[in-house]
Amino acid sequence: MIKYLQYILPNVIASKIYDYISCPRIRKVQKKEEEVLRLATSEIIDYANFSLMRYEWGKENDQTAFLVHGWEGHSGNFASLIPVLLDHNFRVISIDAPSHGMSSTGKTNMFELSNILSSHFIKEQPDLVISHSFGSVSVGNVLKRHPAIKVRMWLMVTTPNSYKDFIDAIALKYGLGKKVVQKLVAKIEEDVNENIDDLNMVVYCNSIKNVERGLIVHSKSDKVLPIDGARAVHKAFDASEMIELDGYGHYSILWAEELINALNIRLSKYHTHLELHRE
Repeated sequence: MIKYLQYILPNVIASKIYDYISCPRIRKVQKKEEEVLRLATSEIIDYANFSLMRYEWGKENDQTAFLVHGWEGHSGNFASLIPVLLDHNFRVISIDAPSHGMSSTGKTNMFELSNILSSHFIKEQPDLVISHSFGSVSVGNVLKRHPAIKVRMWLMVTTPNSYKDFIDAIALKYGLGKKVVQKLVAKIEEDVNENIDDLNMVVYCNSIKNVERGLIVHSKSDKVLPIDGARAVHKAFDASEMIELDGYGHYSILWAEELINALNIRLSKYHTHLELHRE
């Protein structure tokens, strides 16, 4: 139906598609995720027309880790990594984005989380940031815009590259013509106040100098985000190293033993580095 109507009503179809990609599906919180979320101190914070759920684990100390979930994700996605961070004496913070997790619902977009994170990153000054999927783009956007925020370590558990690739995939899925795609892109650019060609991680990471070290972990089997995008990000991000896994999906990678071990090893090195620096 869309294939035919788009030639008669291109503006309507572009608006419908934009509304569709602005309303994330809410993923069910799994039991093992819920168990970890229950251990947190949680509170509701206000943002625009939304009530957002904020979680915090651990005690107030001199090192903070901030977790940033992806599109259609939630804070519970990091349930396997939170105990590791607590074992290394991190205070851990995560916020469910608008229309995600336990936050209130409404029309949003993939870049709204960047605006929310900006104020919280400035306040908390996280030493460590862990992001999943499109959450990596939100973090990259914040770090590019706020070079005064200094992050010692940034772990990206999967990362996309170009937002334009996402739009191309939507166009392919629904058989959208050039005219509708142009109108859709115009709506996105107006909403986020950026050129769509600049909405990609290579652009962000080429200019990010406020991250001491980065680690990208991505699975060759990821069907949501092909690994080629992560490889391009790694190439553009001088401070990064990359671990390529196999046999894990877009969400199951968050429970991979290889990921947990990699985080453990690098946090041990992180603490050794801090001790040497203090001496």
